[in-house]
Amino acid sequence: MNIHDERVEDVIENCNILLDKLSHYSQTDSTPEGRMISQLKWLKERAEAGSLDLPVDRRYIATLAYVFTEGSLRWLATSREEYVWTVEVYEKRLLSLTKHGSFLAKREYYPYVARCVDKLIGILRNASRPLSAEEKGCIRELNVLGDKLTREEIEPPLMIGNDYTNFREVYAPWECTIEDLPEGKAVSRVVSNFVFNGRRPQSWVTTEAADQETNF
Repeated sequence: MNIHDERVEDVIENCNILLDKLSHYSQTDSTPEGRMISQLKWLKERAEAGSLDLPVDRRYIATLAYVFTEGSLRWLATSREEYVWTVEVYEKRLLSLTKHGSFLAKREYYPYVARCVDKLIGILRNASRPLSAEEKGCIRELNVLGDKLTREEIEPPLMIGNDYTNFREVYAPWECTIEDLPEGKAVSRVVSNFVFNGRRPQSWVTTEAADQETNF
C-alpha cells in the first residue's frame, strides 16, 4: 500500500464507522444527521473511486467541520465519554485526514513516539536553567505517558480527562515554555500531536522512516 492509499483507506474506514452509527437515520438536508450522512457518503465514494485528493478543499468538508465543532451528534450517546469514544474520535480522525492531509497515529508507531517522550524527558532533565513547577511536573507525566505507550494502553487522540495537565501547560500550539531548550518545541509538538490530535509527523510515512528519524 502506498502513502496516499494509507490515508484513503483510513478515510473509508472512519466513514464506515460513522455511517454505521448513523444507520437508523435518513439522508436528508433537514437534519444534522442527514447532512452528515451525505458528507460521509461523498467522501467514501470519492475515496473508493480513487478521486479523493488530500487534503480536501475545505468547502467540501464544511459539514464535517461544523458537526464536529458544534457537537451536533452528541445525542447519539448517553454520556460525554461515550460520545467521544463512539463518535467524536472518528470525526476528529476524518478531519485530520481530510482537512490536514495528515497520517494517523497508529500502534505500530508507538515505539517511535515513545522515543520522543524519552528525548523530551532528557531535554527537561538536562535543562541549563531552573525548571518551572509545570515543567518539573511534566517530567512525571511524561514518564507515565511513555510507559502507557510502551504497553499500548492509550488510544489517540485523547480528547477527555485531565491527564497530562502539566504537559499541556508546557506545550500548546500557540505557546511553548521550553522553546528556549534545544529541540524542546519540536519534540513536544511531535508528542502532543500524536497523543492529543492523533496525528503522526508527515515525515513518518513508514515505520522505517520513523525509526530513522527518532534514532536520537
